[in-house]
Amino acid sequence: MNKIILVTALWCPSCLIMRPRYQTVVSSRANLTMEEFDYDENPQIVKSKKIGSTLPVAIIYDEQGREILRLVGEISLKKLVEKIEQL
Repeated sequence: MNKIILVTALWCPSCLIMRPRYQTVVSSRANLTMEEFDYDENPQIVKSKKIGSTLPVAIIYDEQGREILRLVGEISLKKLVEKIEQL
């Protein structure tokens, strides 16, 4: 099962737009889970995942825990679905 680590922030307008898009994609796929972290409340995650100041950041891992895709910023739902389907 692939997993998305989503890093967002309350002050980030793009995060407010992208959060429901990621939730839509995850809810429609049995082989995908998501865990969300707040940028400001989880500095250890931000540092360990090498996340910059552009948010949101979604890191997608395969079943072996390897990073297979990193998406930064705001993208359309259509483009998000296309990226996920390519995995």
